[in-house]
This record gives sequence, C-alpha cells and structure tokens, in this order.
Amino acid sequence: MYLRLLNHYLLTLRRFLFRMPAIIAGLLVLILAGFFFFLMITEFRPVRRSSLAVKGEGKPFDSCQQEFTILTWNIGYAGLGAGADFFFDGGKSVRAGKMQTEQYLGAIEKFISANDSVDFILLQEVDVCSKRSWYINEYERISELLPGFSNTFAANYNCRHIPMPLTEPMGSVLAGIVSFSQIKPYAASVQYFDAMFDWPLRMVLLKRCFTTLRYRLSDGKDLVLINTHNSAYDSIGTLRKRELFILDSVMQKEFHKGNYIIAGGDWNNNPRGFKPSTVLTGDIVTTVEPPIERGFFPGWQFVFDSLFPTNRNLNIPYTKGKTSSTIIDFFIVSPNVEVKMIKTIRMGFRFSDHEPVMMKIKIVTR
Repeated sequence: MYLRLLNHYLLTLRRFLFRMPAIIAGLLVLILAGFFFFLMITEFRPVRRSSLAVKGEGKPFDSCQQEFTILTWNIGYAGLGAGADFFFDGGKSVRAGKMQTEQYLGAIEKFISANDSVDFILLQEVDVCSKRSWYINEYERISELLPGFSNTFAANYNCRHIPMPLTEPMGSVLAGIVSFSQIKPYAASVQYFDAMFDWPLRMVLLKRCFTTLRYRLSDGKDLVLINTHNSAYDSIGTLRKRELFILDSVMQKEFHKGNYIIAGGDWNNNPRGFKPSTVLTGDIVTTVEPPIERGFFPGWQFVFDSLFPTNRNLNIPYTKGKTSSTIIDFFIVSPNVEVKMIKTIRMGFRFSDHEPVMMKIKIVTR
C-alpha cells in the first residue's frame, strides 16, 4: 500500500515537472532534493536495544500476589473512531476533525479511568503533539488519569514531516507504545525490530519495536511483560515473519530461564487457532495472510476471544455488515502461566479502529 501510494505521487510529480518551463522545473527539483536531504538528516534512527525510563509511581511488588489483569488496546491516536476512514487503507481522510479527535480521546480517557483497577495497561498508537491528532499530548493526558501507576513510553513513529498525501500532508508525527503498571518494574527496555521498509519509505514510516517490563517474583524468577506493535501493510508477510522470529527468540530464552512471559498488543497477524466462522457479530470477518507459521512459539498459548473482532478496516467509516474486520489484538503466554479469563470489550469501534482486550492470568511460583 505504501509503495503503491509513493509510486503514484512520484508519477504525478514527474508529469507535473515535464509540463513546466525548464528553469521552474529545475528549481522544484532543487527544492525536492533539499527536502529529501532534510528527511535524511532528521530520520529517526533508534538504538536497537536500550533501557527505558520508568516514570510515575507504582507500588512495590507484593510477592503474595498470584493473579494479574492485563488490558491491551491500540487507541488509534484518537483519530480512527467509527466515523473515520484513512487514505492508507483506501479511504479519503488524512485526519479526523479537531472536535471529533477530542470526542474520541475523551471516550478513551473515560474507559481507561473506569479500568484503573487493572494491573497492567498496554497501549499502542499513542501520539505526542502530532499534527494528525491536533498536537494533543495524548501520552501526558492519559498518564494524568493514572497517578498511581508507573509508565514507560517508546517511540516507534518519529518523523518531522510526512509528505503524503501531496494535497494534505500528514506532517509531523511522534507516537509510540505505552505501558502502565500498578506495580513498579525493576527494569524496563525497548528493542527495535531490524525488519523495515527500504529507503526512501523507511524515512517516513514506523520503526517497529516492543517493550519489556520486568517484575521479580517470590521464587527469584521474573514476570516478563511485553508490549508489541508489529508491522502492517506487509502483503507477503516478510516483515511480520522477521518480527515474529525476533520475538520468538527473545521469549523462548526467557522461558528457558524459568521466567513467566506475557506478550500482548497489536500483532497485525491473526492468532493461531483463529477461525472467521466463530465470530457471530454480523461483521464481515477476514483473515490476515500469511498465517503465523507453526514453528513459532511451539507449545505456547495464543489467548484471544474468538467471538468478537478486535480490528476493522479503514477504507470506509465503520458500518456493520459492510466494513471488514478481523482479530489481531491478543496475547501469547508461556506454558507456565495459567489463563483465567480473556474477553474483547465490545465498543463498536466507536473510538478506535481497535477494540480493547482484557486478560486475567495466574502465576503459581515454585
């Protein structure tokens, strides 16, 4: 999708330049060269692995606690509610109106406030003063709702100017994945996937990553909590496969140490065991191809609510029975963790193109 759009814009630009006088066309070429140079020198180039600052309070870990609740939600930067479509997905809009964005964000904040008893909250697509979300600091606003929580932020989209579409550029974007925790982790880190689009697309697209929070349990082992947002717009699955390979390697190493691992987020893949026929909401349900290969996470638990979709397509505003949907928000849990409950919280995609997913787990230490 990205490549097709870029080729379209370049072809349009070339036709435009050929119709102009040579001097004016030359000046435009110089301006474009300067713009590309600007993107190159300002490109977000994160260190592949680094520690994350843990902000906020968070209480000390209670070694007697065995059950935990975890919520994951891609909030779509408060710009992709039911009334929105998006040009990257075949729609027409670049961003929601300011009042609509405030409405979506207000509803997201209300939901998070109502679920402040959850132990861990994993969010994706949280904006910090980006043009597409009217320069609202969503990370700051949501953090203020959870004063007793610790939190971490890892940028995965950081571009000074996105020039697409030409008629209404997306402009500056700073966004990332945010993890909130009632319990303060003893360590937090981020790892960036080495799978990404080629130049020049990589200068204006996400640098995908996952974060890891660590909590020391009574048996001396760690509860390892991962928040991930994997690649979309990957029609042949090359990027997603590489990302799964990295996650699988990291998580298997932790499990072999005796640790307890929970990974949740927006995988942009269907969970293993997903069948469209189990979704009976009246939505059109599709699959993401190719599926996750059997070699990844053998013996691990893919935890999802099979009854309800968690993501909808953005080619048109959401209309049940017309808008395609699927399940891509879920958890992968190590074999030594007991899953007590999983449910998708149905919101009719009113405030995001994703639905929140809640899980309850139990850890019995040795």
